[in-house]
Amino acid sequence: MYDISTLSSLKKHWLLRNSNIPRRFLGLEPSDITDRTGLFPSEVSTWIDDVLEDHVIKQVGKIGTNGVGLLFDGTPGLGKTTHAVVTAMEVIRRIPEEDLARVLQYEPSSLGLKTRPIYYMTYPEFLSNKKSTFDADGEDKRNMVYQIDGLHGRSKFDWLNVRVLVIDDLGKEYGSKYDDSSFDEILRLRYDKGLPTIVTTNVRLENWEAQYGEAMASFANEAFIRVPIIGSDLRGAQ
Repeated sequence: MYDISTLSSLKKHWLLRNSNIPRRFLGLEPSDITDRTGLFPSEVSTWIDDVLEDHVIKQVGKIGTNGVGLLFDGTPGLGKTTHAVVTAMEVIRRIPEEDLARVLQYEPSSLGLKTRPIYYMTYPEFLSNKKSTFDADGEDKRNMVYQIDGLHGRSKFDWLNVRVLVIDDLGKEYGSKYDDSSFDEILRLRYDKGLPTIVTTNVRLENWEAQYGEAMASFANEAFIRVPIIGSDLRGAQ
């Protein structure tokens, strides 16, 4: 575990204030996962390297890497959330300070304390926030819509457009037509805009066609690098 206070003030602000990452995860790094499980997935290390080498976030071309995220699937309790959050935090920690705007594809003028380069939320939380905009009005509604648009990567204020979004527990609320379309919309919009999404789900990728339909299963194989998480329940070992 590293000391977040050793990071630059901007990176520290992004992690502590803007990321919505639960505090129990802050400061964890790949070695913490290795200590618990014996390894840190090589697919994840390669993906982080690709991000740092400008192959993933808002690139022109780069088919096969541009906008491609990670899909952590497996049964509950295996550490999918830990893997996902550590991956997002490592992106921020490892970008050299002078390369932040270039790697994250922000205009230098957009790079500041309001920027949300990484953001974490559960899928039920995303749905709840999205639905709450229906009952809001005035300035509150406007601000809520701006926030939701930033998660999709379509905000007119680019500093709100999240570069790496972690969606935890995808599929828990799946079933209604509204939930189905929300699930499809955010993943496809982000991918089309070259903004990677990191997803955790209890639904194995080979079961996506039966659970979500052929189109979404095909999309998942295109837009994500699958990282199956197997092993013993980490929650029982803590």
